[in-house]
Amino acid sequence: MNPFLTSPPAAGGVILAGGRALRMGGGDKGRQSLGGQDMLTRLIAVLHPQVSALALNANGDPARFADLALPVLPDGLEDAGPLAGLLAGLDWAHSLALPWLLTAPTDTPFLPPDLLLRLGHGVCGGQLAAVAASGGRRHPVAGLWSISLRAPLRRFLLEQEQRKMGLWAEHCGAATVEWPDEPRDPFFNINRPEEREEAAAQLGQRPYRAGAVVLPHRHAAHALLADFAALQQAQDVEVAGLLQEGSKSAGDAPDAITLTGLNTGERFAIMLSEACAGSCAVDPSAVAAASAVLRRAIAGRSPLILVNKFGPLEAEGGGLADEMLQAMAAELPLLTTVSVNRLESWLRFTGGMCELLPPDPAALSAWWERNRQQR
Repeated sequence: MNPFLTSPPAAGGVILAGGRALRMGGGDKGRQSLGGQDMLTRLIAVLHPQVSALALNANGDPARFADLALPVLPDGLEDAGPLAGLLAGLDWAHSLALPWLLTAPTDTPFLPPDLLLRLGHGVCGGQLAAVAASGGRRHPVAGLWSISLRAPLRRFLLEQEQRKMGLWAEHCGAATVEWPDEPRDPFFNINRPEEREEAAAQLGQRPYRAGAVVLPHRHAAHALLADFAALQQAQDVEVAGLLQEGSKSAGDAPDAITLTGLNTGERFAIMLSEACAGSCAVDPSAVAAASAVLRRAIAGRSPLILVNKFGPLEAEGGGLADEMLQAMAAELPLLTTVSVNRLESWLRFTGGMCELLPPDPAALSAWWERNRQQR
């Protein structure tokens, strides 16, 4: 099982809040107000659902953060910067028996809600760390780190007397994970009063992101999406789209594998009766007929569209790929599922303009709240 898709995930999180905000008048930078809310409070709301436990790295009197109800981790190393906070966080995560640690700076008000899942995909090749990047720049303070790096990092700090986060990321072979920086950079950071004003102006520019529930290999998603659709319909939300029932991997007969129109009740048997391996088992004519349900939903600007079929055909640009792209181009809230082994294809398909979600009903509801607020 992917450790970042479990509930709770096998990762802790630490906000590195050691900056003194000298260019902004001093004090704790995370306590600077943005849109009537301090930046730390914003960060906690984004990070808390992504990790099993969350802490704050800061030196000095911890009582000044008592209202946040988070453990405060001092780092004990003078002028060591965020690397010292990372080490304190790794020691803390190790004490909780969590194998991974997610870190984030305190001055990034637009941090993405899928930081853990995307960085987690970055370490799927066996790397011990991954760091975020956008707009051609790496942001190593936003990173995912294996607890096995505790001893090497301690040597890097104490014996080699290194202090730069970027050098450490290179030293430990961290993977680089790219995010699109349009319509706004998710790693925009605030160091000066004018940057805070710029960030405040961008608060209302929430980027549209299609949602993709990342599934472990051979994990079905019909029940998850069907329950989510039923919940929204019970709240008088019009839900359109197609849900697949049955699957070849589960050993279902071809005529039991269907696409069903959520708002029409139409059913389409999409498998050839004499199935062969791979995508050639799908009946293209049946998928084409089913796609009309999506086209009507897009033309009618349905408020919520579900499609739990980003399969081999879609990964190759066929199947329902065109309709999914049309829904995204129209900025209609589109929710789909993608197997972890097709995640790279999905990210290429969307150009990274998506939000990855764990297979958790609460995550789906949170995605919908973020997207419905933009309509």
